[in-house]
Amino acid sequence: MGQTPRHLRGFLLLGLGLLMSLATPAWAVETLFLEGNASRKLQVNTPQGQLLGEGLITTRLEGERLHVLLTYRYADGLRIEESAVLQLQPELIQERWTWREHKGGRTTRQFAMDFGTGRAMGLTREDGKTRRYSEQLKVEPGRTFGGVGFVLAAKNLLPRLRQGEDVQLQAIAFTPKPRGAKVKLSREGSASVALGERTLTADRVVIHPEIGLAALVVKAPDTSLYFVGAEPPVMVGVLGPRLEPGDPVVRTLVLPPRRAPAARQAPPLQR
Repeated sequence: MGQTPRHLRGFLLLGLGLLMSLATPAWAVETLFLEGNASRKLQVNTPQGQLLGEGLITTRLEGERLHVLLTYRYADGLRIEESAVLQLQPELIQERWTWREHKGGRTTRQFAMDFGTGRAMGLTREDGKTRRYSEQLKVEPGRTFGGVGFVLAAKNLLPRLRQGEDVQLQAIAFTPKPRGAKVKLSREGSASVALGERTLTADRVVIHPEIGLAALVVKAPDTSLYFVGAEPPVMVGVLGPRLEPGDPVVRTLVLPPRRAPAARQAPPLQR
């Protein structure tokens, strides 16, 4: 991945919302860092470091669209799959997002958002009851994101955030009813992130949500994204609720790729 010489206009989950009068409005998220085909392992822990499960994130580039797939396998049998499609040029625009949770051989929660039509759908199963949701939401292309889409938005906004700028975006939240909201992104200093035997110093980007009047009842915690490097920044971790505000807070680490063992040099041929 490299930096594009063109300036594009444009903008990760964890969707909820906040109105902040001091935040700088953003019309769209400029695509500064191009993406490509890649695959990285994930590790899910409690905030205290207890291992909960493992996963995989895969990105695939098709033309100017990036397809992202995340899969998680928890030790207690929980399975989660998240996918997203984003247009990278001429600006960063999220087109689709889905999130599915499985346990005991059945779907327990399922959410989907079509950013092109504004149609959001959800399904939850609990205590033998199935609830379905369908809402028509207002979407501003290039400013509205959901789930993993916020990671790409924050990555491309990081140069602005490092200069002390706050940026407002719109989010798609499931509480579990689908709703649109606003969030503020800001850089809140740096933090140490332990990856295996290494400890890295990372930029901490905070997504600060508020759900309007629903915030009087639903307490939505912040989500923190951790990035290292500059050209391009690389996300190494996330700390926040699994999806909905009431979900357990988990720490997800993006593990470094394993180095291939060095090739052994063949002995010289005997003449």
